[in-house]
Amino acid sequence: MFSTNLNPGWKLWSIYLIAVSLSIGWGIRGNFGHEYGAEFAGCLAAITVALLSGREDWRNRIPYFAFFGALGWGFGASQSYMQVLSYTESGHALTQWYGYMAVFLIGFMWAALGGAGTAFAAVASRERLVAIFKPFLFIVGAYIVLDLIEDPVARWLQPNAGFDTNTFRHKNPLYWFDAYYLPAFFALIGCCTYDLYQRKGERDRLRLPLFAAAGAFMGWVIQLLLRSLGLDTKLASALTYPQGDPSYLNPLTGKPAFDPTNFLNNWPQWFGDYPQHIGWLIGLIVGVTVYFALYGKFKHGSSLFVYMAGGWLISFLALPVLGGNFFAEYGGIRMTPPRSDDWAGIIGVFSGTSIWMWRNNLKPVAVASLISGIIGGLGFAGMQWVKHLMLSFGSPRILGYEGILPSSPEFSAISSAWSKWQGQNWHSFLEQSYGFVNGIAIAVALAYIASRVKIHNDEDKPEVLKKDRWTRAFAVILVLMGLTYLNMVKNVSVWTEQLKPSVWTQTIAHPDGTSEVLPASWNVPFIGRLPGTDFLSLTPENWYTFTWLLLTIAAIVIVIRHYKTPLPIIPKSSLAKGQLIFLILLWIMVVANFERALTGWNPSRLLTEWVIFVHAIIATVLVLLLPKEQEAVVIVEEEDYQPIYKKLWVKAIGVLVLSSVLFLVSNRLIYHYPEYDKLNHSAHHTRFGPDASWRTKPNLKNGEGH
Repeated sequence: MFSTNLNPGWKLWSIYLIAVSLSIGWGIRGNFGHEYGAEFAGCLAAITVALLSGREDWRNRIPYFAFFGALGWGFGASQSYMQVLSYTESGHALTQWYGYMAVFLIGFMWAALGGAGTAFAAVASRERLVAIFKPFLFIVGAYIVLDLIEDPVARWLQPNAGFDTNTFRHKNPLYWFDAYYLPAFFALIGCCTYDLYQRKGERDRLRLPLFAAAGAFMGWVIQLLLRSLGLDTKLASALTYPQGDPSYLNPLTGKPAFDPTNFLNNWPQWFGDYPQHIGWLIGLIVGVTVYFALYGKFKHGSSLFVYMAGGWLISFLALPVLGGNFFAEYGGIRMTPPRSDDWAGIIGVFSGTSIWMWRNNLKPVAVASLISGIIGGLGFAGMQWVKHLMLSFGSPRILGYEGILPSSPEFSAISSAWSKWQGQNWHSFLEQSYGFVNGIAIAVALAYIASRVKIHNDEDKPEVLKKDRWTRAFAVILVLMGLTYLNMVKNVSVWTEQLKPSVWTQTIAHPDGTSEVLPASWNVPFIGRLPGTDFLSLTPENWYTFTWLLLTIAAIVIVIRHYKTPLPIIPKSSLAKGQLIFLILLWIMVVANFERALTGWNPSRLLTEWVIFVHAIIATVLVLLLPKEQEAVVIVEEEDYQPIYKKLWVKAIGVLVLSSVLFLVSNRLIYHYPEYDKLNHSAHHTRFGPDASWRTKPNLKNGEGH
């Protein structure tokens, strides 16, 4: 059916299976959301890549493919994209063009980092892959600390802020452009802690408190000096701009629509509450940074995380925070104001990752990342464009633009005939089709380097496997138990909202006459129902977590037992192990996704859950039939990646410009939008113009967020 001289990764069925695997994950990601959902999609696709590569060394690395593939695809999920999708539908030409380019950029970054993570597992030496797990654990530890202290610190800084994680998150004193700057900062803390741990016994470590104290003192002195000279307020004014338009007038009253003092600005909330502490704190950070720049060694791949987290913070500061001052009259350098500006940090993560790969002789990873990014960017913008084309059939918007009034018989006849078509779950179509293109991106990128990077020899030797097996076990358990839990536990909140409230919640009456709805308290069977044992109970989420913990412990016990004496149920071949991991992960999440949707089921879910289920059936068949134990892969190592990398950047820019113009022109030819002042600005966001969303719907200190 296929030419025998094709490397396995280039075969059409291989590309299709990788694409459909990521499409399944992406459709599920659309329901579970955020980083963990994207990590599942990337993990599933990375496993498929290794299985279909025909390279036994890659199949031996399937736990690492799963782990690093998940990490790579997870980063892009922090980017806010619903507003840029709305830009492309706004009808304002400049906003639409900007929207298509912004969607391309988001898709590019997402797929580029996903490609980098997957390719890193394929290209890096075994020693480098194994070593990186230790600093990763330190970063996880730092994140646990952040999770424990973030809300208590925020409430201590501003006791009556009344913030939450959704509508009023902008009231949090730690809020800063709705971005993940704290995780980036704490990732650096984890790396620095690991560096100190690695250098234990060295006298250089004792200099850290001196550098920190000196930096804090210098920062305090500089702030004091600026205040005494009357320059502190001038400097603050020069570095600050409002997150809104003070000159915007209410169209009904003709007066300013918002109180300028109610605008947020481009710095964290607590800067305005505690300005006296800014100097010494910034000095402290600078002092610690100088210390680690001079003495830090960042071994075992921890420097990769430093490049990534440092890149995040540098790009974030350079673009929306400081650079936005020069474009304040246009809303700053912000992609989707007033929504999150994590896109800027992700640009820094991509830049830092690419630089690190290039400097550490992992150029094929940078090339694969760029290939994946180009296809992924085109896929995101392209699928949004395809969605627009398909929605044009029977579109009420087009009928209205053509002068066919909603009250006319013609409008009623056309809109009624196309109502079911228009009412489909089109966002799910976008999610799954975009996921499919992302799968093509990762398939092409890894197939490209599969025949250009050398075989990793001797990785299947017993002594090697025994030495590194804790990292393999950690990666597999983290994927099968940790990643699935982090997604599936979200189902509890859905069940709480959509099932019988009296079972899942309890209403607590307070002495002041107010009441509060809290999660239900379910007793432990038997002993929890004895008199005087009311404390033996758990909330629904805690019951879920406790049960999953028991399952995880069981998995760990099984792995330990298998390492002592191999269990018959666990196959010996790398191919069979990979297939088993793929199928377990796939069907856990497919079933979890179905049970999430079942409580609020309606026919529109067929486009999501039914399609996902059918694709999972297809993937199950193909993942068992396509890979062969013995396959031939022709390796011709690439001598110089630099010209390839430069040409890819030229192509990336060309694809961005040409595709965005094509999408814009064809969209406007089909929809025939009216003039700017006749557009429905309440239905769709606009980035530019007098009624741009950042002007009309800013996040206010005392208002709800968007």
